[in-house]
Amino acid sequence: MEQEIRIECLFAPGCGSREHTLALAAEVAESLGLDAKIEETVISTAEDAARYRFLGSPSVRVNGRDIEPGADDRTDFGMG
Repeated sequence: MEQEIRIECLFAPGCGSREHTLALAAEVAESLGLDAKIEETVISTAEDAARYRFLGSPSVRVNGRDIEPGADDRTDFGMG
């Protein structure tokens, strides 16, 4: 049985890249033949940014891991 992939797209309110990011995530998953669940999370407070380890809008994670190189080592979470 194929494992479902979880793609989480995190955004600040009003992010201009929201639609493009969601569409691109779906396109990449489809092109790779992945059974992917795409989730959207809006990060609206500094507290949420710290809790979600939000590095900026948009952020994309696959199975809980940020696709940004070096993201695991960063601590500059925020709404920027």
